[in-house]
Amino acid sequence: MEKSRIIKILENVGRVLQPLELAQIINNLPSDVVLDKEKLTRFLLLTAFLDQQAESPSARKTAIRIYNVFGDDLFFKPQQCLMQLNKLAALKDEYKISPAIGRVLPRFGWFVLRVGGFLIYEIMLNGAKLSEKFSEFKSPVEAAKLLQGNPLVESILREKAVRMYISWIGHPDLGIDVSNGKWDKSLFEMPVDGHVGKIFSRTGLVSEIIHEGRKGSSRRWNIIVASKMRPLIQEVTNEYSNDCIMVDHGAFQIGINCCPDNLQGIACNSCPRVFTCQIRTKINCKGYCMLRDFCKRNLTWRAY
Repeated sequence: MEKSRIIKILENVGRVLQPLELAQIINNLPSDVVLDKEKLTRFLLLTAFLDQQAESPSARKTAIRIYNVFGDDLFFKPQQCLMQLNKLAALKDEYKISPAIGRVLPRFGWFVLRVGGFLIYEIMLNGAKLSEKFSEFKSPVEAAKLLQGNPLVESILREKAVRMYISWIGHPDLGIDVSNGKWDKSLFEMPVDGHVGKIFSRTGLVSEIIHEGRKGSSRRWNIIVASKMRPLIQEVTNEYSNDCIMVDHGAFQIGINCCPDNLQGIACNSCPRVFTCQIRTKINCKGYCMLRDFCKRNLTWRAY
């Protein structure tokens, strides 16, 4: 019963917040892009490319700025844009990548690899419409394999990013529905990141927790290995919900906003950010974590 209640709470939170998050991207685009299924499919793919190992808000703003620089050439003249990547140099300071990446490669270098990879993939489409290619598949899982089967895309997008992108463009309650109604919400696979794994572990939703090492073996021993836990999380989610995408996003939002890794500002009983929270009124929050009455509070586990 407790697991069912937790999953339902996560699903409801995701159902409110996931469309709002996607709308923040789409609503800042010109109407001719929003209303064109092919343009929007490609733009959201660019956003997914940029979102890897970067701060999501900065990645999404940068994607919009890139469109403002190139316009529709971004979709229909990728080779020309590829030859003019220097035009994007002014955007490098607003694109925030993870510190670990920054120690290996300059920010603009990472940025160029991402945008260049997207443009090269468009060139590889050789004039085919990406939205129409997706529409040929019977399920989102098959559509994901189209991207994962391309060595270039696979080298840039992790599996979780591919699953998230496919949900943006195909979930019945999100995005643009490239499947034209063929993909039921029960057919999607959860993306699952560390924050989702953390929530499923801290609440006791999963019986097995896969983490980075033996206690005391390193400072990172208690970090969730989300990719290996994904099948376990998917299994328990499917038992109690037919909309794993919304459950995933609800867990992510609670993991980020209510249940932080460092435990500073944790909102089990009383949220210190209750009067400044951006999502409280949207999800009818009472000023403490919505999972409080069911959570096992195994706070050992961390996302990153």
